[in-house]
Amino acid sequence: MLQGMAQGWLATLQVPQASHATAGEWLWCVALLVVPLFVFGGVFAVGQEPGRLSFRTLVLRPARGLEAATGRPSWSSAGVWIGVWALSVAAIGFFWDVAWHIDLGRDQELFTPPHTLIVAGLVGLLAAGVVSAVLATLQGAGTGFRVGRARIPWGAGGLIVLGAFATVGFPLDALWHATYGVDVTMWSPTHLTMISGAAFAPIAVWMLYREGGPGAGRSWTRRVAPGVLAGALVVALAAFQLEFDDGVPQWQMLYQPVLIALAGTAALCVARVALGPGWALRTAVSFLVIRGILTVIVGVFLGHVVTHFPLYIGLALCVEAAFLLARRRPAAVQAAVAGALAGTLGMASEWGWSQAWSYQPWQPRLLAAMWVALLAALGGAVLGTALGGVLRGDRPAMPAIAAWGAFAAMLVSLAIPFPRSAPPVTATVNAVAAGPSRATTDRYGLPSREQDVVVSVTLSPPDAGDGADVFRVIAWQGGGRVAAPMSEVAPGQWRTSAPVPTGGAWKTIVMLMKGDVLAASAVSMPFDPQYGQPPIPMARNRTGSMLPASALLMRESHAGTVLPQVLAYGAFVLELLIAAAVVLLGCVATARGVGREQERRPRSSRLPSAAAS
Repeated sequence: MLQGMAQGWLATLQVPQASHATAGEWLWCVALLVVPLFVFGGVFAVGQEPGRLSFRTLVLRPARGLEAATGRPSWSSAGVWIGVWALSVAAIGFFWDVAWHIDLGRDQELFTPPHTLIVAGLVGLLAAGVVSAVLATLQGAGTGFRVGRARIPWGAGGLIVLGAFATVGFPLDALWHATYGVDVTMWSPTHLTMISGAAFAPIAVWMLYREGGPGAGRSWTRRVAPGVLAGALVVALAAFQLEFDDGVPQWQMLYQPVLIALAGTAALCVARVALGPGWALRTAVSFLVIRGILTVIVGVFLGHVVTHFPLYIGLALCVEAAFLLARRRPAAVQAAVAGALAGTLGMASEWGWSQAWSYQPWQPRLLAAMWVALLAALGGAVLGTALGGVLRGDRPAMPAIAAWGAFAAMLVSLAIPFPRSAPPVTATVNAVAAGPSRATTDRYGLPSREQDVVVSVTLSPPDAGDGADVFRVIAWQGGGRVAAPMSEVAPGQWRTSAPVPTGGAWKTIVMLMKGDVLAASAVSMPFDPQYGQPPIPMARNRTGSMLPASALLMRESHAGTVLPQVLAYGAFVLELLIAAAVVLLGCVATARGVGREQERRPRSSRLPSAAAS
């Protein structure tokens, strides 16, 4: 979400607002951000570098300590472990930030605790690449590419590009919100620039580990690193699904199975091919453990919305079965079998899981479109298999035509659910009090009252809600997220299954999602003096056309100049193109044996002594 980053830059705010952050939440930030200091102190104490304390000593001594601890080249280990720490911090901040905005709305200041973690994580990715490049240059590592006298490993180059663009996304996001108002979608271009930087960074981290020699190092690093790398990749690629996981989707419901099929199959095929039999299943288990920990942190310890994440176990079993059945076949055939099984049987398991755990159980009308998820699974399997082979250290075994076809399949599967529409549907909304009202304050600290209500809706045409993917009343940003499904009581007449809150800071709407239809009607909306928006009082038999859902979900958004759009979309596309080029070149170079000298002769990676340099 990240939508509140611009608030400190908006000069139009005249009404005082109370801060959401607490001292306990800031302690979470401090605890996570001081970890590198303790690690640096530890490896500095272990390392040995003769001579006086200087900048060079501050660089070389901890590098020697890291080599002593891991048994691996410091330029690889430093980038990998800084990158893993940065990804962990960014993930906690991101999951926290999305839940924060669902529950509390706009930020009251620029650097909230989750924003601080996100920025620290994104800058940390950039730092991981820079540190790796500095050490590789001092060491004269035989990998990567040269920029002047600097030697930059391919994985470090990917981290530098992804981290730099993701970090630039922060001020671009501020410009975006200052120009167009605050939006509450994950999928704005500035948000996607930051999310993509973190989501694809595990590939660069894994490349950097591979360049340092996967067989090099102490036994504990060889045991720990594969699981960490595979777990980071599968969780990162699943980040694009978070609006669905948190129960606030703003795009077609078809996107949820498509994203699960694409990200899950791709990541699990990478793990299976790169690490061997059983690793798809082990990676799925890692996904559940990591997402479970994130859910406990954000949903329990920090008291925000509880994330309902996909299962991935069925997908993993399909991937394992496919590579077993097609073990003597070419890589393209193995990938096709994996995609076919994952896109059918694997997605059937996710369908069942959605009935038990998802905020939006998949409805029968999705069955006719599940071929799009199958297409996504096939594309993800081919791309994942190709990448997994490179990360294993093999020469590219996937035919170019298969890889390009998979890439096209991925784009098509993502484009098909993209359209959103709001056909002419009239809704009569009536809210009836359920219990006494409660005194409270709104987001500006002004006195207000909350009232639980039961909502009735009459639709015209009467069949507009039949077979909907989602039809419910949802209330958010009043201190939590509350949703109540609609039940049909007569043809075209619907009623909530439970009361929902209105008043105070709550934004309460009727939400209808049916294929490409995403429409909404307001039950009540609070007064917003910052954006000059009057309150929408609680509905009393109010009749009107249902609006495009974005008009209410992103009520604060407004038109502005075109320049921020050009910058934001340009940065996003440029990030993807440059990062893809660096990763692709790095994969080819790594697969052809660049950097294998370090694996054959690991002692040659030792840093030069002070005397020698």
